[in-house]
Amino acid sequence: MSGQSSLYYPEMKELFDRNEKWSEAVRNKDPEFFPRHYPGQRPEILWIGCSDARVPETTIMGCQPGDIFVHRNIANLYSPQDDSLNAVMMIALQNFKVKHIVVTGHTNCVGCMTALNVSRLPATPATTPLQKYVQPLATLARTLFTADGPPTLDYLVEENVLQQVKNLAECQVVQNDWKRRGTDGVRIHGWVYHLEDGTIRDLQASVGPPGHVPGQRMVQSYF
Repeated sequence: MSGQSSLYYPEMKELFDRNEKWSEAVRNKDPEFFPRHYPGQRPEILWIGCSDARVPETTIMGCQPGDIFVHRNIANLYSPQDDSLNAVMMIALQNFKVKHIVVTGHTNCVGCMTALNVSRLPATPATTPLQKYVQPLATLARTLFTADGPPTLDYLVEENVLQQVKNLAECQVVQNDWKRRGTDGVRIHGWVYHLEDGTIRDLQASVGPPGHVPGQRMVQSYF
């Protein structure tokens, strides 16, 4: 397959120019930055977030490249059939032995809004990839209906994060980690990022392996 250079496209050329300036600035500030990161990574956190372009985890957490291992998808969902996320978790837990998994939703989430809109309609067979993908979230939204109508978008965002924390705690990959590492096993947390002011809110849903001590500083081991 033949094609043209990305540099023929003005928007892509601008990105390459920005990358060159960023790389130069980093090297000028810290000449050992790239040589130090090239051999490998040792993140302590796995971030499961939304694909939304407004929620770049490294930026909003004030972190550097290499600090956070990342999986992002529409509406920060997890299902046992998601081989992509399961593979990410296996690498994070077995190779890097991350200490924490953080599920982070955010306000004004397009994925949650899509599911909320679907939940207002009569249940019909899903035909598009997006319809199939948001079905579990639409089902969750329906359970939150009251006599006054459907849940608010903010409430669905929160309940979705809580559900994903529960799903992760029960999944085989995490259960295997808890068996293997005991009380040093991974902790799972649920957060919501507020687009309106840039702050993170903890949903107080943190869970860990049986017998772990909440708040105790963990020692990371790579052996």
